[in-house]
Amino acid sequence: MRRIAYVATTAAQGFMRNPAMSIASTLTVMLMLTLFAFFLTTDRGLQAAVAVLEGKVELAVFVDDNAKVSEVLALRAQLEKDPAVARVDYITKDQALERLKAIAANRPDLAVADLDSNPLPASLEIKMADPREARRLGQDLKDEIGNGVVYDVVDNPQVVDQLLTITRVLSIGGIAILAMMLFVALFVIVNTIRIAVHARRDEIEIMQLVGASDWFVRWPFILEGMLVGALGAVASLALIFAISGPVTSVMLGFLDILPISLGPEFVGQLVASVFGVALLVGAGGATLSVRAHLAK
Repeated sequence: MRRIAYVATTAAQGFMRNPAMSIASTLTVMLMLTLFAFFLTTDRGLQAAVAVLEGKVELAVFVDDNAKVSEVLALRAQLEKDPAVARVDYITKDQALERLKAIAANRPDLAVADLDSNPLPASLEIKMADPREARRLGQDLKDEIGNGVVYDVVDNPQVVDQLLTITRVLSIGGIAILAMMLFVALFVIVNTIRIAVHARRDEIEIMQLVGASDWFVRWPFILEGMLVGALGAVASLALIFAISGPVTSVMLGFLDILPISLGPEFVGQLVASVFGVALLVGAGGATLSVRAHLAK
């Protein structure tokens, strides 16, 4: 208990000994964590948007009027076995005509009431479980055109490619921003602890001469770094919760068509993530700084 009290007291004294650098470190960590929390929240919304768009990726296979029902059902069963396919819906000619009439009810320019026969083909609507496979599946189905079952295939590979490109850019860009913020925070904390170590270099040498282990020397500085991180986390979360009301209202009003959930579960995950990153950054920066001094 005496050692724990010594480590905690020394860490607090180290933090107060150089208030300017300690405050600068805390503010830097706060900024980094605020951006980190903003990125997590934004990523949540964007992932919801991507999920909605992925759910809309589908292919339409128009069936030849002369195709046998058994052949159509066999093709449907074959498609349903593909792991990239979520669901296959069979739309009959009558159902297709009913859809067209429902659309024409709001479109006076579409005159379908005078149709003597049903010109629309039956179709298979394929909803994709993995939109990355849409191009491959679409090409496989196009190869079946003219073989007696498939009359035509409608797909939109450009939309799928754009969706996947957006997903990759968001992932790579988010990682790059977090890495940059982490580097800045580590740089500031390392220099803050380095100043504290330099100010106490004589005390550290005396402790080593009387047999103190390297870890006993390191712990006060590590705890000081974690204190900087924890204070930065508290300040960051206080700022986030202060502005969360109007920001959330704007986001949900702008993205009201997306199933974004920012409930208590997400708030708990956000708080845990922010504190976890703060403590790791603080402890990591302090460890690097003290290790460099002890290695001399």
